[in-house]
Amino acid sequence: MVATSTELGALALRHGLARKRYNALAAVLSGGIPAALFAHYYPSTWAQWLLGLAVGLLWGNGFEYAYHRWLLHLPGSSLGKGHLEHHASVGTPGEAEHVALGRSPLYVALLFASNGLIVVLIDFFFALHILPGIFVGWVVYLVTAEEIHWRIHMNGWLPPSLRFARAYHMHHHDTPDSRYNVFMPIFDLMLGSCKPSR
Repeated sequence: MVATSTELGALALRHGLARKRYNALAAVLSGGIPAALFAHYYPSTWAQWLLGLAVGLLWGNGFEYAYHRWLLHLPGSSLGKGHLEHHASVGTPGEAEHVALGRSPLYVALLFASNGLIVVLIDFFFALHILPGIFVGWVVYLVTAEEIHWRIHMNGWLPPSLRFARAYHMHHHDTPDSRYNVFMPIFDLMLGSCKPSR
């Protein structure tokens, strides 16, 4: 028996929602546990927390841009092939299956670990004490970007201040060599990848 497009869409939606949920849980654990440990054993002032949070949000935006532009759009790579499935699935019954930004919770944890190692070394070297805020900033950015990306593709509700994000991101699907940030185009603006519509 062949599944109908409605059945395929329902299955893709279940799989996509589960992946989004598990990725969010992985982000909360991968960022929350180090943030709590550093807050306890390597204390920060409130000013350092807030600075760390700002750095974490900006770093998250920059990482999203770099990862999307130079790894997900790298022809022939395994990451590129997976991302190509996302682009090819837009408007199909299976789209929801390919919307999650992280391939799996393990990838999310590896992203936190690899980025975390860099900031831990920098923070310890310069004695900045901003690590807890950075890790919390990453969690907030990743979970927010994942949710907004989901709502853009699944035609979900967006607050008025983010309604531009749907057209902005879908432009990337029409012109894949531009607009690599999903909803906060800081690095797109800085690096000149906000190409106008054709």
